[in-house]
Amino acid sequence: MKCTPILLLALLIGCTNPPKSFPPATNSIEAGRNYVEACLQGDFEKATAYAASTQTMKLHTANTEKNYRNLDKEGRSNFRQASIIILGISDQDSLHTQMNYQFSMDKKTRQLEIEKTNGKWLVVSVKE
Repeated sequence: MKCTPILLLALLIGCTNPPKSFPPATNSIEAGRNYVEACLQGDFEKATAYAASTQTMKLHTANTEKNYRNLDKEGRSNFRQASIIILGISDQDSLHTQMNYQFSMDKKTRQLEIEKTNGKWLVVSVKE
């Protein structure tokens, strides 16, 4: 009977999923690409890892996830199969980069602002 609490604790620990760890982006382009690609793949945990923890980015990522989840099976499949087309990259300075891109599925121009904060490259703004 004394083994039951220990067994339950071991089962609980064994069944929990540890948080995923994503390697930090080594440059601004990698951070932007990882964020956009994660959104296209529906991996919003990964997208959050490459986004700044500002309210604006949390809201944008949450809205993107909501829109993605509202798509039907075919719509999500189209997103997962889409390619990222980088139209231009502009380094504002050594800590700020702007990336213009579009998806192969809709050709709508979008823009990311990427910033190096506390030694990490993160997406700080998305303009659609």
